[in-house]
Amino acid sequence: MEVLSKMKKGWLLVAIVVSVITLQGCLTNDNEDVYDGYKYLQEDVATLQEYFEANNIDVTLDSTSGVFYRIDGQGDGYKTVNNVEVEINYQGTSLDGIEFANNLGSGPIAFTIGNTETYPASLTEGVIIGLFKMHEGDTATIYSPSPYGFKDETFQTLPPHSILVYKVVFRKIKKLDEEFAKIDQYIAANNMTASIDSVFGTRYVRHRKGNNVKIKEKAYVSLKYQGELLDGTVFDSSYEADGNPLNFTFLDSNPNNRYLIGFEMGLFHLYENDSATIFVPSIYGYRDKAKNEIPANSTLVFGVDITRVSNIN
Repeated sequence: MEVLSKMKKGWLLVAIVVSVITLQGCLTNDNEDVYDGYKYLQEDVATLQEYFEANNIDVTLDSTSGVFYRIDGQGDGYKTVNNVEVEINYQGTSLDGIEFANNLGSGPIAFTIGNTETYPASLTEGVIIGLFKMHEGDTATIYSPSPYGFKDETFQTLPPHSILVYKVVFRKIKKLDEEFAKIDQYIAANNMTASIDSVFGTRYVRHRKGNNVKIKEKAYVSLKYQGELLDGTVFDSSYEADGNPLNFTFLDSNPNNRYLIGFEMGLFHLYENDSATIFVPSIYGYRDKAKNEIPANSTLVFGVDITRVSNIN
């Protein structure tokens, strides 16, 4: 159980992205004003609602953040998660039409979600929040209140506290197609029939179907597992030694009690007494980092037996 017990990785979704944005601002010294992000967020949301009503624009509000978005064209790819590299094209303007970025007519920009050092200067948190609502191939308009933009700073010709409007084309999640191709080849070679998660693309195989108690958020789960590489190398197993099962709360609110996102994606589809195989692409696993016996960029294969599921409701 050595590896799995140490592969806890909180996967940063919109709610967590929002929590780290400095809405309250910071006080640099006793003589400077505090940036009141919450105040500007309220004002900007009200301004945007008036703008949408006056211009008869249909949008969706992300209630966690206050960012508005509209899917203008639908793609057929998957949604993204944190810590993966994506490619997009975008145009950025202020709400009153001042353009500050535009690469719609050129090659896409690549960056890693969650790693701000890889972001272009014109890319703000509002875009990241909007991207979590999109699938690969989607085009969207994202309306970002100023606290998720440049806040109280000027940017190019934009004044402080500018509401931003982004036209975004979500090209792809890098490496994902190649990863799934390897997994699909393995599945076919082993005469398996896999199910595919329609949102993130995770492949999983239910070898034995259990009862009707599905694993839900905050469920208490007990399971046995074995982790392998695609070449069959076993890197971790709870079937060996004392044989104690892994016990945990599924999708625990404490990020220190979370596991690899690809592992959690697979468990989300399983039930008590299921026996299954979960395939974890490296970008949903350890990515380009080696981990004990696991080489960098490794696809992981987890065999699991779900022995107990206790949901809270």
